[in-house]
Formats: sequence, structure tokens, C-alpha cells
Amino acid sequence: MTSRRWGTRGAGIIVAARETGRILLLHRSDEVNEGGTWGTPGGKIDPREDARTAAIRELREESGWTSPVTVLKEPVFVFTEPDFEFSTFFGYVDDEFEPYLNWESQDAGWFTLGRLPKPLHFGVEALMRKQKSRVAKEIALIR
Repeated sequence: MTSRRWGTRGAGIIVAARETGRILLLHRSDEVNEGGTWGTPGGKIDPREDARTAAIRELREESGWTSPVTVLKEPVFVFTEPDFEFSTFFGYVDDEFEPYLNWESQDAGWFTLGRLPKPLHFGVEALMRKQKSRVAKEIALIR
């Protein structure tokens, strides 16, 4: 499946709440690629920006989160195509928060790994297919 993207490199973040162990997913609006699917905050890596910094910026832009977030130094998953790479990082906050959504999302929710909404964005599907146990391990470590 192609990403129908806006560049050659992107980054996103799967954010968990320490208090509940649930992850934040955003329901993508019809104004973006893969609209109507549930995904993580993420997008294009700006010039002179590293992937981790881009993932944090995208979290702030797409959810309105302005408080501290702890993010692993290395991605938990890298989706690759011949001319595209998307790095997904794992981060956590203390408590769940009510996202302040921009035009890219129409809804948001906090979910357990065992009860994810459908349809998932193809990138989140790939992440869960290949690294769900790694994400579960990281969630267990923060609790």
C-alpha cells in the first residue's frame, strides 16, 4: 500500500498514559490521506529536523499537548517503501488528556492494545502486526 505522501521522510508517535496504560489514537479527517482511519500523531519531517523532534512536534500540533512528554531515543518501528521512510516513536505522559484537535483529525480516543478501533491507518496496522509486543513491553515498563 502506498503512503501517498508529502515527502520522503516522516515521523510519528504512539503515546501512552502511565496512569491507565492506554494509547492515544486520532481519527483522521477526510482532509488528509487515509481519512477515516485511526492513526498516531505524525507527519513530514521538516528540513534540519530529526525524526524524534518531528514526532514530538507533530504530537503538539495534532493534539494540542504542551506539557512534557517522555520519548524513547530510537523508534519502535520504521515503515519503509523504496522512496519513503516513516519512523514511529514511543512516548508517554502521566495521565490521559483531552486532545485539542486541528483540522487533520475528527476525533480522538485512548485505547488498550487489546481493543483498538477500526479501521486502523495502514501504518498503525503494520506497527501492531510487527511490534505490538514491543509496544506492550514499553507500556508495562512505564507503569
